[in-house]
Formats: sequence, structure tokens, C-alpha cells
Amino acid sequence: MGLNIKNERVHRLAKELALKRNSTMTAVILDALESELERDQARSDEAQRLRIKAREQFLAHRDTMKERPAGYTSTHDDLYDEDGFPA
Repeated sequence: MGLNIKNERVHRLAKELALKRNSTMTAVILDALESELERDQARSDEAQRLRIKAREQFLAHRDTMKERPAGYTSTHDDLYDEDGFPA
């Protein structure tokens, strides 16, 4: 298998990192690609987790809205007892 990169900057950066790590250019490029794929997957997983959380919150809010009688607009009554004092 062959990969021929004809970009001077990429070559220079790979060589510099390989020298710093006492490694090969192939190894540092492989590490960089694997790290980037892991970061990509983590971002995708986090985005999916946030979408699920947002949907759950929406559904929970929607369900609480269904429980209120017609014309009911405030949820402040749950903060006070039957005498009007803070609960």
C-alpha cells in the first residue's frame, strides 16, 4: 500500500514530530489520524447524547403541559402551601 503526500508543509510537520518523538513519520501520521478519528467519534457521540437529552426534556415538558387544566398558565402554585405561604 502506498500513500504519496506531495505537500511540503505536511512533510515538514511529520518529520518534525517524528524527530521530537524519536519515531517514524508513518507512526506519527498514524497516531494523528487515529486521534482525529477518535475526536470525531467523541464529538458525534456527544452530539447524539445532547439530541437525546433535548428530546427527553421536550417530551417531559410537553407531558407536564398536558396535565394542566384549560386556562391554567402558571406553575407557581406548587411553590406555596394551601394558606399561601412558601412551601
